[in-house]
Amino acid sequence: MRKCFLSLGLPLILLSTLLGCSNTSDISENLGDNTSDRQQAPPIEVNSFSSERLFAAGGGGCGMSLWKAEAGESNNGFLFFNGIEKNSALISLDGKITKLNRISSAGEKFYGQQTEQTFTTEDGSTIVKVNVTLGEPGEIESVNIPRGTIALERGEQNKDITVKGDAGC
Repeated sequence: MRKCFLSLGLPLILLSTLLGCSNTSDISENLGDNTSDRQQAPPIEVNSFSSERLFAAGGGGCGMSLWKAEAGESNNGFLFFNGIEKNSALISLDGKITKLNRISSAGEKFYGQQTEQTFTTEDGSTIVKVNVTLGEPGEIESVNIPRGTIALERGEQNKDITVKGDAGC
């Protein structure tokens, strides 16, 4: 049995009958309410990766490495790496190591980095903002990063991750 509201007027009733509507949402969809047609960006999935995967992807060496703050030391996996060469940043998104291009930076400089950096994926679909606080210098050309955040934006979706790490050569 088909249900349509008579209060919508004869033209909509005739149109809805022709379109075969069974409820009022069918009328709005068929008349151009395209909210269901909008593409939802897939959820942002950030994965950790090993030093072996980092080196296989062309990363590693001098630069900054970040991992989840609650993960302990970096041997639990990296979330982010940015070398000292231009556009050498890497992150694992949706299970794949993804190259990032730095589009802006500000703040204190250290080992080819700055305390505030913004990156984008090569296809422009995801923005990655990295903000870190510098800690004490390490023993051999390094600096501790006791806390920071990686904030990701993809479409209308956002994800924030609390991180820590180190930088150096």
